[in-house]
Amino acid sequence: MVDTAVTQRRKLAEPAPGTRAAVVDCDTHPILPSARDLLPYLDEYWGDQLIGALAPYYDPNYHPRGSRIAQLPDARTDDNGRASTRVEDFVADVFADGRTDYAILNCLYAVQQMHQPRREAAHARALNDWVAHEWLAQDDRLRASIVVPQGTPELAAAEIDHRAGDDRFVQVLLLGQSELLYGRQINWPIWEAAQRNGLPVTIHIGGVFRQAPTSVGWPTSYLEWYVGQQANLEAQINSIVSEGVLQKFPGTKVVVSEVGFKWLPPFVWKFDKLWKSYRPDMPWLDRAPSDLIREHFRFTTAPSDGAEELGGLDTVVDRMGSDRMLVYSSDYPHQHTTGPHAIADGTSNPEVLERIYRHNAWDLYNLAVPADE
Repeated sequence: MVDTAVTQRRKLAEPAPGTRAAVVDCDTHPILPSARDLLPYLDEYWGDQLIGALAPYYDPNYHPRGSRIAQLPDARTDDNGRASTRVEDFVADVFADGRTDYAILNCLYAVQQMHQPRREAAHARALNDWVAHEWLAQDDRLRASIVVPQGTPELAAAEIDHRAGDDRFVQVLLLGQSELLYGRQINWPIWEAAQRNGLPVTIHIGGVFRQAPTSVGWPTSYLEWYVGQQANLEAQINSIVSEGVLQKFPGTKVVVSEVGFKWLPPFVWKFDKLWKSYRPDMPWLDRAPSDLIREHFRFTTAPSDGAEELGGLDTVVDRMGSDRMLVYSSDYPHQHTTGPHAIADGTSNPEVLERIYRHNAWDLYNLAVPADE
């Protein structure tokens, strides 16, 4: 049975009188300092297993610690020089801009790389409990994504249902590189559970690494891996649209995180062009892929990939054919070539910025603050 908070989350169409849509940072990253920090949230069996294995730490290390992109040079850090391991440091940095009302936590600690299904599920639950107790409970401006054991869709759906009654968890987190494409029917329990609970799904760069992270084998550098993430996300969008997920689960909303967005218009143009030739293969697609993508997909603004240049944002919004597809993000603590608010330099249209900062996120999360704030 869907709980009242979930029902309300589905029904709200606009902020209540006296409130306004919040400015939401839609992609930030808390970092688990040590695998041992999960021990209070694991049962005796899985805690013993962790200790017996000498507490292996599943830091995904997508951005090597010494690299420029790994963290902002002025970020507050712990005694080991790491940013975003302590909630007080995170809050001081993320809300220092005076604009951000809420921040959504996407914890990338790699439980998905645990290839034993029950272990993955136990650690996903523990990680969500850690986020809830150590982060969400410390500041009411924080919200989070539900980390799921995506290797077993039924267990992922169970974790979504378990967590959905807590309205501080506002979406489901999946990684861009999966064992099987997300449109495949074996993954439909995840989409069904997300729709049942009124939750968007964010697909973030990263992977399970149960096979090569590119379609043609293993790269030999971080640069190759990171550049190749765009192709993985294109494949996931292609799969979700082509396999009929959006017809089967019409309430689906997908947020594509930390992979840019300027590549989207040419990708969608090609998708539409080829769909016209291959329509008999998928008669369930009753509309052009571009229409479905505009309706169901959103993209975070960091990295902005040049859209912050004069007129750059206006151009990409025009080519997308919609001002509803972008949502603001800082990608804290990562450092990109421009600051997160530099995206505003790419347009002279305040309505576009209002949509990016507030209204597009409202449509996803229904987060509001008093109107005089």
